[in-house]
Amino acid sequence: MKIYKIIFFLASVSIITNCKKKTAPPKEKEQKKVEVIDQSSMDQPPSELVSVDYGAKGYLKKYYEIPHIQEFYEWQDMKYQIWEPKKFPEDLSVLSYDELRLLRNEIYARNGHLFDDAFLRGHFNRSKWYMPIFDVDDFEVILSEEEQELISKIKEEEEKRKELKTITDKNRLELYNADLIVNKKQFKEIPQKVQNDFSNQNFSILEANRSMPFYTYDENAYEYIPHYITTDLYLFILHKYFSTSLEKLDENFMYVQLKTILEEASYKLSALAKSEDNKNLKSSLEWAQMYTATAQYAMGEKKYVVPDDYALEFDSEKEAINLIQGKPSFIPNILVNYKELKPRGHYTKSDTLKKYFKGFKWISLNGINIKNKKELKGLITMAYAIKSDQNLYEKYQQYVSIIEKLAGQEDNLSMSNLIQALGDTNLEETLSDTNVNKIITYLDGFDKERVKRVFGKEFRNEEKEIKRLFFLSSTYSITGEIFSRLVHVDDLNSKRPFPNGLDLPAVFNNKTAEEILFNEYKYGDKWSEFNERLSSLQEQFYKFEDWDNNYGYKGVQTALQATSEDDRYPDYMKTNAYNRKELSTALASWAHIKHDLILYQEKPFAAESGQGGGPEPPQHYSYVEPNLRFWDTALELVKWLENISKFDSTFASELKEIKDLGEKLRLVAYQQVEGKTVSSEIYDELHHVGGTIEYILFGLLETDHLSEREKSMALIADVYSYKRSNLNVAVGHADDIYVIVPINGEYYISRGSIFSYHEFIGEIFDDDQWKSKVKKGNIPDRPKWIQPIINDNIKGLEGQLEFRVGG
Repeated sequence: MKIYKIIFFLASVSIITNCKKKTAPPKEKEQKKVEVIDQSSMDQPPSELVSVDYGAKGYLKKYYEIPHIQEFYEWQDMKYQIWEPKKFPEDLSVLSYDELRLLRNEIYARNGHLFDDAFLRGHFNRSKWYMPIFDVDDFEVILSEEEQELISKIKEEEEKRKELKTITDKNRLELYNADLIVNKKQFKEIPQKVQNDFSNQNFSILEANRSMPFYTYDENAYEYIPHYITTDLYLFILHKYFSTSLEKLDENFMYVQLKTILEEASYKLSALAKSEDNKNLKSSLEWAQMYTATAQYAMGEKKYVVPDDYALEFDSEKEAINLIQGKPSFIPNILVNYKELKPRGHYTKSDTLKKYFKGFKWISLNGINIKNKKELKGLITMAYAIKSDQNLYEKYQQYVSIIEKLAGQEDNLSMSNLIQALGDTNLEETLSDTNVNKIITYLDGFDKERVKRVFGKEFRNEEKEIKRLFFLSSTYSITGEIFSRLVHVDDLNSKRPFPNGLDLPAVFNNKTAEEILFNEYKYGDKWSEFNERLSSLQEQFYKFEDWDNNYGYKGVQTALQATSEDDRYPDYMKTNAYNRKELSTALASWAHIKHDLILYQEKPFAAESGQGGGPEPPQHYSYVEPNLRFWDTALELVKWLENISKFDSTFASELKEIKDLGEKLRLVAYQQVEGKTVSSEIYDELHHVGGTIEYILFGLLETDHLSEREKSMALIADVYSYKRSNLNVAVGHADDIYVIVPINGEYYISRGSIFSYHEFIGEIFDDDQWKSKVKKGNIPDRPKWIQPIINDNIKGLEGQLEFRVGG
């Protein structure tokens, strides 16, 4: 039996041999000394043990007398000494793969090697005997024959284990062999359920309730847990950029522009009313003045012109607007409820934004019946006032064009169509019965509405047949049309009164979404037309190519790419469980889009009746979620945002930082899939990716700290209404995802952050109300299709490494 001069200590990590440049040891007395744990008394595995007499190596002792090394270890209350004999199993087959790797690497650790690998260094730092030599250019580890022989024996055993690098699951997917994970001991404990997830699907999601996604990466950076940089993290900062940019645009331009348009229209109408030529047009002019005054009031304006004949009606509208409830009295419409005037999204952040929301929403709710000549003549008068003033008309056109670039084209008849119908005649001729009839015929010929109103068969009100025209129309959205066509309402016999967020990816042929809708929700069984309607929509959108038209489209395309499939992707991304994770990511991203565009897009509805000294820090690894199509599309979205930023370049530097980060993440994703080596420089740059995201966010918020409101990422949007209830889609606090990833030929547990997606039916909430519910944990359950892969009763994995000799 051979006696090997080595000490056994259970753990796992690969060896990286390069040392880094010299730095001065810490001298500040107030620095806290790190308690070093000696775990050498850990129970040995049941096997015949080999006695070991490690002894002292003379060549090492002289290095501990070098001034900077001696000073550093004295500061740590550590000194070189001869350790007592230890034991390790003679039969190496009783050790796990990670234990084998640590046994091999401990030979180098005992010989003063400074590991660049963060796990290896952090693990050995927990033992008081580990005193690596640093900042000595000519230092080399010298191994004895016995040590070299043992290393060869261990490597031979490791290679046997690695013959089974992947495990084939029942779906013929090649998953990483979880038995080969090298950094399990990076964590104090890995619950059995999480270990089972690693074996069965290579990842596990834990409900972490992190109020910001970058907090996970900050913790990873501190504990040197490998990053799993998710599409969710990048989507978070992309959405924050757009939301903040839109907030600026709305507050500094769109609000001012709409306010100016209404003011100038009011002045123009007053001038027209005073003209002797228009005395017989009083009724239409006063109606237009009433409309303008009510819109101005909804925007919080104090100066407006209300005709005497409309005083009582104006008071009635004012009361409903102030209470944010009730129905309109000025332009009757049984389908309009002033609860929709409740500011939400980012429009609750300032008084100006609140006023802008209420003003625009009032206008987009109150469309006139084109067959009601009083209402039509009134709006024709407004159209005439705008068109006859070139400066005012240009402001109106500019305002509408920006909305269309942001949120899509108007989905209803609007002032734009009405202006097109006007000739070059004076106001009296324009309002003649003959001309008005021509205009009605012209407008009635349009079939502009794509987000169709859904009515139950018992809906008897005339509103079902009314075609309405709006001063400013809400815009078309892809999901608006999808939702309006995938619902069935018939009072108690309704087959599908509410849509499902999964309808969106299903229409774009996501097979997992389809399977859930049919096999778990059973919509095909409950409603015989569901399959036919879904197939029709799939055919319609199969070759959709207008993605660059507006942010609403481009954002949806990017969100959907989070669910993309590609043969190049690792097989864990092809599991049903990971497909569900990707669906959650995509729908959470879509929820952000609906949240940001909540004012402009039409909502479909249905009606029924560190330390500063010692060695350089170790290498911290990152693995980018290798969704190549997503990263390609995300950078296309960034380019699109660069073009739209010409309207307001306030956050140009932040957008450049987002672009630079995206390009870096895309590069790494491709390198991973192609089997190329990621440089240490890139790893160093990604080490503090959480801090990078946080820094960009501070720039967008124009602050150096997060306000109480901004400390939570939670947000909510109502996307469909039926019977005074709303389908809400929301994002809560972030979950943690742990994923087995290949790095430098070994398998590591990495950690990342993902969105938590919620979808439920209820009242309208604003962000503050939702954030409060999230903070208290008083929120509805997640959709049932995502629940099976969320471990909501397991605490996050806690790191246990020590970094006393590194940053």
